[in-house]
Parts: sequence; structure tokens; C-alpha cells
Amino acid sequence: MALLSLKPNLLRHLLVNSNVRHLTTNKVAAQNVIPTWNAYFNLRKKRRTYEIVSYLPCTVIPAFGTFAYFAQMQVDPLTKILGMDPLMAAVVATIGAWILLGPVFGNTLFKLTNRKTAHAMNIRDKEFYEHIKKNRADARLNSIRNPVPDYYGEKVQSVHGYRSWLRKQREHYRKGVFGGDVNGLED
Repeated sequence: MALLSLKPNLLRHLLVNSNVRHLTTNKVAAQNVIPTWNAYFNLRKKRRTYEIVSYLPCTVIPAFGTFAYFAQMQVDPLTKILGMDPLMAAVVATIGAWILLGPVFGNTLFKLTNRKTAHAMNIRDKEFYEHIKKNRADARLNSIRNPVPDYYGEKVQSVHGYRSWLRKQREHYRKGVFGGDVNGLED
């Protein structure tokens, strides 16, 4: 009998005083961590710097490994790897490691060093790319004389840069639909 009277109190205590942290993708939480769009763009620039700097170790380490491998190996000039000379195949593999692993390693390093803002950055990235998808010009209007300007918004680094990107997208749309120069001056 005593247990029956404790059950409602126990449940209420667990529900009200719970210290359980629930993971949500709340935009308000992201805005508290990254309060302005300029702060977001500064963090984005910092992340890109991490990615660019990480190209160096992702190139040097495979290059030294390749050099060490070929220094001890006897190369047969008739042996081919994927139809190429073994040395050329190693150069291609090293360049592939440089191009593919550099940004992945840099992004991971950025997330490890900025753990407080990593989740908020993911939320802001999704929000920013939704803005980009909504406002970019139609790629079907692309031509040799009218190429699509920065389709994914990769060069946007500030709010001012975003506004400039929007103007370029509108200009591309006008040129594609109406043809010629938007100011009425033909080439």
C-alpha cells in the first residue's frame, strides 16, 4: 500500500526535476551561440582556413610514405599499375590524398577545437544553404556569355558579400531571360 502512494510522487519527481539533456536542432540555441550572421561568416572563414592549412600534412605525409616505399623497392619498367608507370600511379595517389583528405581532416580538426559552436554551425550551415537554394539563379539560363555566378555561395564571406551575391544572381537571371546587358547596352 505504501508503494502505491509513492508511485505518483516518484514519477512527478522524475519528470519535473530531470537533468536529462535532450538533443534538439533548435534555431534559438544556435542563435545564442552564434548571435549574428557576421559571426557565422567569421567562423566559416576560420573553418576554411583550417581546411586549407590541413592540405600540408595531407600532402607531405603520403609523399614521404611514397618516397620511402619507392626508395626500397626495385621498380620493373615493364610493370604497370592501372596502366601507368608505378611512380606516376604513386604521384596520382598522393595528389588524391591531398585533394580529398585535406578538407575532411581540416573540418574534423575545426569541429574538435570548436566543440561549443560545432552544432550551432551545422544548424546555421543548413539555414544558409536553404537561403542559397531559394535565391540562386536557375542554372538552365547558363551560357558561354552568361555563366552562373557562384552557384553554391562558396565565396560569400559576409552579409555584404551575401547581398552582392544576391545582386549577381538577379543580374544573371535577367540576362538569361531577357538577353544582353541588363543596362540596355548591347555588345
